[in-house]
Amino acid sequence: MSTSSIITTRKTRSTCVISNSMDVSNIHDDFHTNLHSPVQFTHIYNQYYQSLTNRSTLFNILCHILTIENVDRKICLFILDCLITNYDCLSDIQFKQDLLPFIKQIFLTKDNNNNNEVLLSIIRLFIVLVEYRSNILILTLVEWLLCLLNFIATHITSTTYLIYGDLIIDLLSKIIKQYTPLSKEIVEILSRTSTSLIISINFLHQLKLWIQNIDDVRLALFTIHLWESLAILLSRLIIRGHTKGNEILAIIED
Repeated sequence: MSTSSIITTRKTRSTCVISNSMDVSNIHDDFHTNLHSPVQFTHIYNQYYQSLTNRSTLFNILCHILTIENVDRKICLFILDCLITNYDCLSDIQFKQDLLPFIKQIFLTKDNNNNNEVLLSIIRLFIVLVEYRSNILILTLVEWLLCLLNFIATHITSTTYLIYGDLIIDLLSKIIKQYTPLSKEIVEILSRTSTSLIISINFLHQLKLWIQNIDDVRLALFTIHLWESLAILLSRLIIRGHTKGNEILAIIED
């Protein structure tokens, strides 16, 4: 299901109005006693969602739960789905303190065979936040963008692009629309070979091979779109004639 259809079908009320009608500690305890019971967890959420006027309290708790180890995967997926649906109840502090550490942990996990659904939900959440709540991401822009680009460099292969490719290209196009041109300081961080894997020799060489792959046209087209996004994000390097900028250009020139 597309992100827009999720928002349409699941969003009923999401206005965050301050109220003290519920004891926050009770809400917290109800959720935390059911971290390994997806059905009961969902039931509790639905009850509070319908009765609470202070939705920010509810989503504060949900965001924090994502930072807890060994939470049931179905519950993680449910929380991410709720955040996608209720994106207007999130704040920059929630994203920085709870969501970003969770995202980093998932993105850095080497064995993602069992995390495909979670990764797809994270990318969908990014798409919604970049498009509709771009302001809450500004505080941590360089941090999450570097994390995202490193994820692309380490996890996108000639097979996994079939899983993530369309969503990643959609996300990158929205990032470009909202945040480019990137500042000189951000581009300098993204171009550091010690931390940025997206401009590593190995990854750039891999892009070149994929573009030249005449046996897989779909892979070649995906790679061209990915290269275009990378060239726009790091356009300052290309304009300045930076070594990495020249390496990016060389991918398509041959």
